[in-house]
Amino acid sequence: MLKAKENLIVHQDGLVSGQHVRLRPTKLCITLLLLSLAIWIGAVNYQVNVAYAVCFWVLGLIGVAALITKRQLLGLNVNILFSDEVFAGEHADVRFKLNAGKRLRVVWWRGEYAKQIDENQPNQFTIWQCATLSGSLKEQEWQWAIPITQRGYFPTDLFIQLATSAPFGLFQAECRVQWQSNAVAFAAPLPHHDFGVAAQSDDTQIAQYAGVHGDDIAYLKNHQKSASLQHVAWKVYAKRGELMDKVFDEPPPAMHSEKISYLDYPLGTPMEKLASLLTYRVLQADKTGTPYTLELPNLTLTPQNGLREKSLNALALM
Repeated sequence: MLKAKENLIVHQDGLVSGQHVRLRPTKLCITLLLLSLAIWIGAVNYQVNVAYAVCFWVLGLIGVAALITKRQLLGLNVNILFSDEVFAGEHADVRFKLNAGKRLRVVWWRGEYAKQIDENQPNQFTIWQCATLSGSLKEQEWQWAIPITQRGYFPTDLFIQLATSAPFGLFQAECRVQWQSNAVAFAAPLPHHDFGVAAQSDDTQIAQYAGVHGDDIAYLKNHQKSASLQHVAWKVYAKRGELMDKVFDEPPPAMHSEKISYLDYPLGTPMEKLASLLTYRVLQADKTGTPYTLELPNLTLTPQNGLREKSLNALALM
């Protein structure tokens, strides 16, 4: 019993070797084999030397075709990389690259999303695409669009099927590449405004600045009877005869961090929905530049460098 060929497991880069390549005869190859058998039978019955020569020539062609077709995939360098961000419900645009070295190659590829492919289920694979690699075009790159249906780590059943029947079409060589990635898909943001009361500025802290001012006058305004006489611009009164109050520059109130917490939502909120709700608020806070603290059941993230990415990753894996 023939041993099944291994999948080429790739985290980012991988090299196709003999243990990854499978050969299948095509209909043309089977036809030639039957023709060779018929010629051999005729040669045996009629003792025709030319028939023997033709038979061996056809069998030799089939053997050489098998080796050359297999070499189309051997030594092929596969590179798969995803460095962008993607949310559940979107497509991840993964960079897929083939490097052929110095050898001329004609290879077809498609993405697959299941261990066992049902050709009647078009959502399990992409269309076949052709790559002609040689000379200055020894390397080509494509975008592999992977549908992301849920938050968290990328699916484990992500494959790229490589195939070729070049140059004679007598055999089809195949190699299945399995991409194992630690990339994370973020939760889909769910717009809403009915969450708990967000953290407000500290009124006590703001009040302590009332009446505190610097030495620079911002502007003058008409005198208010309730205002202190210390703030009256007496020089202006002496020149114009009008009572004007001096308004000084005041230091702005300290900016406080908004608290984005899972406690802002009813107990029993489904985890998927909760992750989407919090993701929306994190994106909104990042968009407006508002400092925020993210509070999760077993993790709290305070304002820091890279808070957006850390928060989205924490919500994706929550």
